[in-house]
Amino acid sequence: MRLWKDRRKNRSEIPMKAVKIQLEHIARKGGFKSALLTTEDGFAVVNIESELDSSSLAALAGFIWTMNMNVLDLTGFEGLDQITMSGPSGDSVICQSFEVMDQPFVLIVIASVESQYRKLTDHAVEGIKRILV
Repeated sequence: MRLWKDRRKNRSEIPMKAVKIQLEHIARKGGFKSALLTTEDGFAVVNIESELDSSSLAALAGFIWTMNMNVLDLTGFEGLDQITMSGPSGDSVICQSFEVMDQPFVLIVIASVESQYRKLTDHAVEGIKRILV
C-alpha cells in the first residue's frame, strides 16, 4: 500500500518514452520551440515534435559539448554545465551537459529568453565599436 499519491499523470515505465514525456512537459511549461536529448557526439537520443531540424540541433549540441569541455580545460572552471547563445531577438540556444552512469548527455532547448545582461553587453559592444572606428 502506498502512503502517498503519485502526482505524475502522464508517465511511462519505458525510459526513452518517459524522457520524451519529460521533454514535452518542459517544452510546454517553458514555451520552448524545441527540446532534445543528445549524446556528447551530437546524436539525437530523444526529441519532441518541432519545426526545427532535430539532426542539426543534435549536431550543434555535440559541438557545444566539445566547446564546453574546452572552456573547462582552458579556464579551470569547475562545474560549468550550461552554455547559452542568444541573439538580439531573444531567441536562445541553451545546452546543459550532464552524465548518467558515466554516459555524457546534452539537453538542448530553443527558447525565447529575455536576457538580463543582453542590454548591458549590447551597450558595451556599441561603445567599443564607436571607440575602434
